[in-house]
Amino acid sequence: MRYLLAVPTAALFIAAPGFSAPAPKESWGKAGVSLAQYRQDALYCGLKGYYTDISKTDDAKAFVKASNQLDAVTSGASAPMTIESNGMGPDATNSAEIAAGFADQQQHIVDSVRPDERYKTIKKTLVTNDEQCLASRGYSKFLLTDQQRKALSKLKAGSDARRAYLYSLATDANVLRSQRAAQP
Repeated sequence: MRYLLAVPTAALFIAAPGFSAPAPKESWGKAGVSLAQYRQDALYCGLKGYYTDISKTDDAKAFVKASNQLDAVTSGASAPMTIESNGMGPDATNSAEIAAGFADQQQHIVDSVRPDERYKTIKKTLVTNDEQCLASRGYSKFLLTDQQRKALSKLKAGSDARRAYLYSLATDANVLRSQRAAQP
């Protein structure tokens, strides 16, 4: 599983602070909350979602199974071996066919796990835990307008200006009331 999950999972959580980020369609807010509390709640709930144990989910189990199958292919009886040779060494045609078959076998294992679908499901689980945490702390989801998204997209990811802009929206009672998103 370490090979299938490590790189894409890391990519989900790495921010590029020097660049503007795509503007989300929704955010969370709570009227009257201080900036310090807003940031503390966001961090707490974000970490709660991030550290959700997904090891018992069907998706995680499928990744483990596929990883074990890939390990068996590369180290076990399925590993490619050149069985024919000529006077100069291994038969190149046979080696190429065996390598192609080996690659096909590995690709079949990866395809059978449907990684894109499984990552989406895992991400949804993590986000749901994050959202439940925010809701339990009194936050509500609101939809950003096109104008707000445009303004947000011009601000650098991780910048104080971006945080301040989101905070101004997230604590504005009028925004929270008029742009309220349907709760799941």
